[in-house]
Amino acid sequence: MNRKPENNQKRCREAIIAGVNTSDLTRARTAVKAGVQSAQNQWIPTHLIVCALALELQDQISDGEPSRELMVYLRQLADFFSSEVRQSDRH
Repeated sequence: MNRKPENNQKRCREAIIAGVNTSDLTRARTAVKAGVQSAQNQWIPTHLIVCALALELQDQISDGEPSRELMVYLRQLADFFSSEVRQSDRH
């Protein structure tokens, strides 16, 4: 039994999905950057923009399906924030 065509089809599907995800991520970042720029243009303080982004992130996560990939990314993000706080405490 030859499984090579199935493997090739699977790799092709994965490549298509990865391409779409990359494109969607680029479009999403562009939209978010435009929203941040709009808030900055309205003289909204940075800490409030960050709070608003965090609240929107929380809403998006609670409305969506959990994924291991997202959880790993969020843990890395939290670790980054923690290290930034520790570094700023030293100054």
